[in-house]
Amino acid sequence: MGFFKRFFKKVEDVNNGEAAISELESELYLESPEEEGMNFWVEIAQNIIVNAVKATNNTVERAFVLVDMGEQPSFDIFYQVDGLLVMWNQLENPIIEEKIQNELLPQASTVASAVNGNFTQVEHPKIAFAELQFEWATGAWFSHVIWEDDDNANLAKEEILSKWFNALSAEIKNQPLDSDTKLSWYP
Repeated sequence: MGFFKRFFKKVEDVNNGEAAISELESELYLESPEEEGMNFWVEIAQNIIVNAVKATNNTVERAFVLVDMGEQPSFDIFYQVDGLLVMWNQLENPIIEEKIQNELLPQASTVASAVNGNFTQVEHPKIAFAELQFEWATGAWFSHVIWEDDDNANLAKEEILSKWFNALSAEIKNQPLDSDTKLSWYP
């Protein structure tokens, strides 16, 4: 969270009687550029997963997104519906499919450029891939990042997607919908 956002949030808390005025001083610090980059990524990741769920009119049990931030950025989205995993383009509602295809998927290049641009500026490795999970029953979401300097960054997106999808297909059968627990990642 940036300095001004964090500071004004604390001012709001003080005004609402939820914090003492003496706590304002604790917010008078600047984050490192690397921390700002990480916070920006977390904010973007939350937006991606929330928008992936909202696009379905909140009709899914779980949502999963593989974010490829390589040379051809993309979002690969799949959902748990009625206990089974389905890719976004296998949903039975053409309005939902159209919304995902025309509104959500085209944002991948902008996301990759913005997020990795921040990391490049601070000489931090860029994100190669990220895997996001969301559980509707509890509202829990989880993120797994594969940085460009990780050996797994060289894996093909198709391999990551298919092996993650297959692992989750088996795992969801034994994981309650209100588990509030992250499921497996691949790799």
